[in-house]
Amino acid sequence: EELEEPSEDWLITYADAITLLMAFFVLMFSISELNTEKFEAITAGLVESLTREEVPSPFKDIRKELSTAINSEDGEGQETSVSATTRGVTQEFRGGKIFAPGSAQLLPEAEPLLDRVAQLVTLLGNTNYRVEVEGHTDDVPLSPAQFPSNWELSAMRAAAVVRFLISRGVDADRMTAIGLADTRPKKPHRDEAGDPIAENRDINRRIVIKIER
Repeated sequence: EELEEPSEDWLITYADAITLLMAFFVLMFSISELNTEKFEAITAGLVESLTREEVPSPFKDIRKELSTAINSEDGEGQETSVSATTRGVTQEFRGGKIFAPGSAQLLPEAEPLLDRVAQLVTLLGNTNYRVEVEGHTDDVPLSPAQFPSNWELSAMRAAAVVRFLISRGVDADRMTAIGLADTRPKKPHRDEAGDPIAENRDINRRIVIKIER
């Protein structure tokens, strides 16, 4: 009596299921966006929390270089500040250090500082970075003969810094000039009685350069 060979029909169903699973994961991978920045940030956070050690970052190295340049060019760096994260580095200049009041013309003493910024930016090479330059003003109205409003002044100041950085070799395709006028003050322009606060206005007049991934 001949023995029946075991049926292997189940393999067809199994192969179909594996194929469907593979297609599902390929689809999920194809529509997902791999965010290296978030991955690095999460990794750095886990390492710091577990080992209590600071994770090295190229932007932190750039921050140190900028801080050194500030101290050499600006004494103790009273009118500039630098901060860094895993995402990028931000440098802030007091407006009076870069421009004369009511002017969008770079001061001669601003060029060495901006030169240093341009050098460090170009060291990043053709990596995936962008440079945003923000212009901020106080709330003092301007003479229409100079600029119609603080919007134009802040935009022209940001554009002047961008033009200077481009002239020093920074890739123009990665540059952005943003004029914010007096809409993003660090401190209130006026007190509760409506009187102007001169010290706060001086702080609010600034140029912010952001180098980000």
